[in-house]
Amino acid sequence: MNIEGHLEKIRRLEDLRGRLDRNGDFELWFWSTMTAGTNAVNAALHHAKITPGERAFPSQPGVYSVPDENAGGFKSVLKASGDVLHVGRPPIPGPIPEDIAEMMKAMEQIEHFRDPCTRGEMTIDENVISACDRAYGKCADLLRRRLSEKKQ
Repeated sequence: MNIEGHLEKIRRLEDLRGRLDRNGDFELWFWSTMTAGTNAVNAALHHAKITPGERAFPSQPGVYSVPDENAGGFKSVLKASGDVLHVGRPPIPGPIPEDIAEMMKAMEQIEHFRDPCTRGEMTIDENVISACDRAYGKCADLLRRRLSEKKQ
């Protein structure tokens, strides 16, 4: 995807997050939070010219769906870099700017809760919800700062 595509997804996911009950709709709220944050990281990586902004969608680490010009639709291809599915999947080669590294650390805090909370292995309480919300807020703030201060 490109930066604008990621920003549009973030806007829609933030709208959804605002309409959900963070506790009663936790799983939906959590997935929308994590997905919005991942889109923020991808937009920042594109902005820093670390990954390409392109029409390629990750399906698993290193495998992307890209337009199939001959047959129409999409086809799967192996690519070295592109959008990440989750922070570290796939790993990003090379140096990462400090603000993007901070975004990735914030996303790792959210990812820490993914399996135990969505599989019922951990009690979901205000501490979990607040931790995820703070981490997402940091990630979103860092993206806004990057896009406003570091025009390229």
